[in-house]
Amino acid sequence: MNKGFTLIELLIYLGIFVVLITAITLFAIVFIKAIHKSQIKNEVAFGAFSAMKAMLFEIKMARSVYNPSSVFNSHPGQLSLATSENPPNNETLTYVDIYVDGDNRLYLKKENQQPQVLISENLRVANLDFGYLASSSESIKIDLTIVYDSFNPEYQYSYNLSSSASIRK
Repeated sequence: MNKGFTLIELLIYLGIFVVLITAITLFAIVFIKAIHKSQIKNEVAFGAFSAMKAMLFEIKMARSVYNPSSVFNSHPGQLSLATSENPPNNETLTYVDIYVDGDNRLYLKKENQQPQVLISENLRVANLDFGYLASSSESIKIDLTIVYDSFNPEYQYSYNLSSSASIRK
């Protein structure tokens, strides 16, 4: 009795093994890409919501809009607010600016403090537009579009968000 494999049997087993390994590898690559795309979508949505939340909070805490440095109804918009929250010594008001820099990063700058970035380093602002809601100087509307900064079109994703808030005075 001859125990062992013939050359044809060995080639058949090897062929089946290669096909299985290839299928498993391709499945793993597709699975990893899907997870990465999901993470990007979550990062963009979370970034947009947290940035919007921070801007709405500042609007609600403000006393008024500081019009000389605010830019309305165009991108990149800028909103400057006068607020009585944490003013410098011997003053009753302080100022807060919300703006986009040259690299399309979103910032919140409080007077006498360093600017605070409101979105992660992977995200950019494609649109930031401030406006008055229904011709009222007490209600501000915000249109915000955040995009994932990627050269690979497969991983590009954007998120649009609109909201409004009233100044409490």
